[in-house]
Amino acid sequence: MLKFIYIFKFVIITILFAFMANGSANEQGQFDIKSISTANLATLDDQIFINPWLSLQALSQLAPEYPSMTQEAKIWWLLRKAQCENLLYFYQDLDQTLAQIAPLINNQTNVEQQARYHYFEGLSLQRKGGYHKSREFYRRSMDFAKQGNFSHLYIKAKKELAYTYSLAELFEISLKDMQEAYVEAYALNDRFLVAIINETYGAIYGYMLEHEKSIEYYQKALDSYESLNYKAHASEAIYGIASTYRYWQKYDLAIEYFKRYQKNVAFTPNENITYFGAYGLGMSLAEKGSCNEALPMIEHALNLNGLDDYDAELYKRKASCLIQLKRFDEAEIALTKVNELFQALPELMGTAWQLESLKIAAKLESERGNFEKGYQLLSRYNDKYTKLLIKNSSTRAITIRSAMELERQGIEKALINQRSKAELLEIKNREQSNIQQSYLIIFLLTLLMVVIAVVTFQYRNNRKMAELSITDPLSGLYNRRYIFQYLDKLIAATTIPKGHLSILVIDIDDFKKINDTYGHPIGDRVIEVVSTLAKNALRTEDVMGRIGGEEFLCVLPRADTDIAEKIAQRMKNEISAYKFDAKDDKSFSVTISVGISCYNEEVSDSKALYGLADQALYQAKETGKNRVNVF
Repeated sequence: MLKFIYIFKFVIITILFAFMANGSANEQGQFDIKSISTANLATLDDQIFINPWLSLQALSQLAPEYPSMTQEAKIWWLLRKAQCENLLYFYQDLDQTLAQIAPLINNQTNVEQQARYHYFEGLSLQRKGGYHKSREFYRRSMDFAKQGNFSHLYIKAKKELAYTYSLAELFEISLKDMQEAYVEAYALNDRFLVAIINETYGAIYGYMLEHEKSIEYYQKALDSYESLNYKAHASEAIYGIASTYRYWQKYDLAIEYFKRYQKNVAFTPNENITYFGAYGLGMSLAEKGSCNEALPMIEHALNLNGLDDYDAELYKRKASCLIQLKRFDEAEIALTKVNELFQALPELMGTAWQLESLKIAAKLESERGNFEKGYQLLSRYNDKYTKLLIKNSSTRAITIRSAMELERQGIEKALINQRSKAELLEIKNREQSNIQQSYLIIFLLTLLMVVIAVVTFQYRNNRKMAELSITDPLSGLYNRRYIFQYLDKLIAATTIPKGHLSILVIDIDDFKKINDTYGHPIGDRVIEVVSTLAKNALRTEDVMGRIGGEEFLCVLPRADTDIAEKIAQRMKNEISAYKFDAKDDKSFSVTISVGISCYNEEVSDSKALYGLADQALYQAKETGKNRVNVF
């Protein structure tokens, strides 16, 4: 039955296209629906970005050929279909397409297709609030893109990875990843990649309440998208500008841009896209105080097929307006819906978005005359929100952010200057008819390229040498020398009893047996995965290094033994739950043993602290392995 409904919907879309095709062709420069074939499926990015709707229709013409396509062609056809559906906001169709791709992907699938598939899976999970899982897919996409040297795919996945960190308010990590992606994209001189990174910068700075900088980056992205005629991407940038003006409390400008967004999304026949325009207008009107205008628009948005985290924001504004209009029982129902939605989005619990519901609840109780309860709720909100501000406004975050911004601007200016000089020399070369002047220009160009090559080589060489001097090449973690130097410095700066400092010494159980059974390449893979899972279990300020073959050291500042044990248990559980692929479609798991020691007055240096943790690790091994033991 579901399959019949899906086919019926596709037929309706095709009929609709028949009525729209002539007008769309005139608007888009005589788009040729026959220009897409199984032979060119791998090279359609630009065509799809310019007109995703007509591209989807062209792909539908190939549907009868699908059963006879090769495995590679089938995957390409489905990936291009997913790309169109993503740009057209057909998110349910996108999920169905990804479900069709999944069983076709295997170890023989080429790395570009695997990179694209994992990228779209990450997008799908990100929209559903599954930020942790989406980051896993983005990392896999980056790994495959790196294997095939697909810079565009690598940078796009890296950009989305940074964006998911910002949604969880992990701004330090987000800005660091965005900085790296920006430099890589700018070095490629790719307007589209630079544009999508500028757009993400706009979103991140918007979440950080740096509105002016947010508008600046969104506008850069919008200018690039419009020059490329990428309407779907331009619409997203317009929406970002409108949202930033709303957060900035410049509501008239926000309403203006939300209406512009509604006009701009006419390129897609998807009616559900009106949700985002209705959401933006409803939120802006409510925050402006025009509740009588806002409530019908909010209700209209809630009746559409929207996203849960967006619906939570709509219900908050609805509750605020209902309180203003003295409709307290309805406001309480709206707040109940808010809490249900956030409970279903655990990664947003404790963020500023979720905490605001406490503030609204306090307002409701006060307006009802329950002043004591309202005061208690407001006190809870102030306490939690203050702690959140302190966490997100650390001196370290501000310093890193400022340094990155200055570095990015410096790189951008340097590259612009170099390109301007190259373009000027090229113009002069065309204008010169005199042979002597032509030779002079060639000489200057050569000299410039040599200087750039020398500077670039020196920069890359210095950067590579710096990384190699402190990084373990297999795990990507810090090496033994660096992690012990770091521990020495930290101990020197730690005052007892003011500071807490714990370390974890981790050893992979029966690692020799793994190498003997599955081979050294699988053993290397185990070290890579264990390194990643263990690092993900740490806090932002924790530092981890590889100090031996299968042995690792984690330094946990401001952590007593209780905190250290909780982190170690979480790490142990996540690693033991991971399934590794072996030959003949078999899988296996690994376990770790962890020894913990805590710095105190009786410990004089890093060697003593490490020695205690090593003893604890030895006891964990002796008592059965897969254990966490505190000295």
